[in-house]
Amino acid sequence: MIKRLLIKASNSYDADYQVVPINTRKPIDIDSDIGVFSLIVNVRNFDGCNEHRLNSTYNVGDEKFLDGSPVEDPAKEDPLYKANLRLEVSFKPKRQIKGSELLFGNDFTVPIKSYVPTSLLSTGLKFFTYFINKTIKGEIYGDKPYLYGLALNSFTYMSLNHEKKEPITLGVKGSENEEAKASTGDDNCNSDCKENLNSNEDNTLKIPSEPAQRKRFFNNVNHCESFVFNDTTNYVLQFDTTYLKMADSKYSVSIPTFGNRSFDIDVSNYANDELNNFNWVIKQGGYEGVGHGTLGLVVNFALVNED
Repeated sequence: MIKRLLIKASNSYDADYQVVPINTRKPIDIDSDIGVFSLIVNVRNFDGCNEHRLNSTYNVGDEKFLDGSPVEDPAKEDPLYKANLRLEVSFKPKRQIKGSELLFGNDFTVPIKSYVPTSLLSTGLKFFTYFINKTIKGEIYGDKPYLYGLALNSFTYMSLNHEKKEPITLGVKGSENEEAKASTGDDNCNSDCKENLNSNEDNTLKIPSEPAQRKRFFNNVNHCESFVFNDTTNYVLQFDTTYLKMADSKYSVSIPTFGNRSFDIDVSNYANDELNNFNWVIKQGGYEGVGHGTLGLVVNFALVNED
């Protein structure tokens, strides 16, 4: 038996999931109480389960689906793309949402403390919140572990009414520590990755146009309080990471440590019939954990046993 990925999306934890096409840049739409989402997912070296064989490719730009059938209109390959996972979200709110209320992060609907070395996860969480993002809040020892941050300082790239059909790439080909820059957005931007949140309707803030500076700016919660996601605007939210590794049905999580180092945990060693999936979540409010706040988008990553 081999464990393969099944990636689905919904507006709740337990109903109306859609299988997400991977590496094709074909979006799926999710309607929720807080707004309408359009979702695209890329995974490097994706070897998905049977439900992905007809709708997903191994990498962006491939001309054949996983089952070997031809792709009619292959996605354009980005030679600078280095992230292991990319989530591209287009979000049209149904109501005004303060920047201090829109959350993005991960959660589980089952406990992990009996299966996963939580001491290592706790160390990584403390490092991340102390050195990188002080607005991150989480609880990994409870029955439904979670890790949430503010959307304004979590996404790699953000924009208003972004009309480009291709994603934004952060980082320069051949640059030093390229993977880290791709995952964090900490790099000098060219004109393509400049952001325009400063043009948000009724904005009174001086929001930086570079992604890394925008993240630092919105580490100040008072700035987040003054920003509003408006129901008249479409927002593009892009998240890249190298901390999750899911290539070729091998799954690990990199826990950040000191000195630009990380420690990899092989998730396959801990997955079982109960602990076999986790979620990426966008919601309004609910720092207290799973079941709190109003859900918008739930992207579920599950491991499925196949022959």
